[in-house]
Order: sequence, then C-alpha cells, then structure tokens
Amino acid sequence: MWNGTDVVPMPTAPQEAPPRRITKLAFRNRFTVAEKVAIDLASIDDPSSGAAARQQAAAVRVSLADAAAAAYIDLARDDTRAGVLMLEAAGILGAGRALEILDADIQPHERVQ
Repeated sequence: MWNGTDVVPMPTAPQEAPPRRITKLAFRNRFTVAEKVAIDLASIDDPSSGAAARQQAAAVRVSLADAAAAAYIDLARDDTRAGVLMLEAAGILGAGRALEILDADIQPHERVQ
C-alpha cells in the first residue's frame, strides 16, 4: 500500500484463536484419578457442615452437572475456566493445576469432531 511517500505492507486482520473445544471425556482425562476422586468427595453434601462448606459442595455439583450436560467442553469459556480455577482455589486441585488443565495444547484425539 502506498502511504504517499513509501510502499508499506497492508495491515493484516488479527488472527482468531483456534477453537479450544474438546470432548467431555478428553476434559475428564486431563484430571488425574486422584483429582477426580477429590472432586467427587468435595461434591458430597454434609448437612452437619457449615454453610460455607455446603455452598462449596453445591458449587462443585453444579460445575459437574454443567459439564455433564454440555455437548463438548470449551476450555476458553469463562464459566469453564472459573469452575476449574474454583477447584484449585478450594484446594481440591494442587497449585498450578487449573491452568495446566485449561491451557495445555489440545491433542488431535481430544478435539470435537
């Protein structure tokens, strides 16, 4: 493109990020067996617990139900990210695991067809 004095490259449109959609099984497989057990145990409601513990268990159950109802898991969705980050903040996942699960490269076998 001519700017009046020089030929300059034309601006290019920003590239869209590739979709971050994986199958539900691929999402589950990003968690270790120990993490899946910890998540399951954290979802159990204990009526003798305080309100905060019961709310946390309910939040885990809601997150699990949302994932089960989804056609696929979009790792870029705000609610997906918030759910996994919540598991780390609650100590259910180890430090740094949430971003490992959410941001790992998507392998060909994980992609939604």
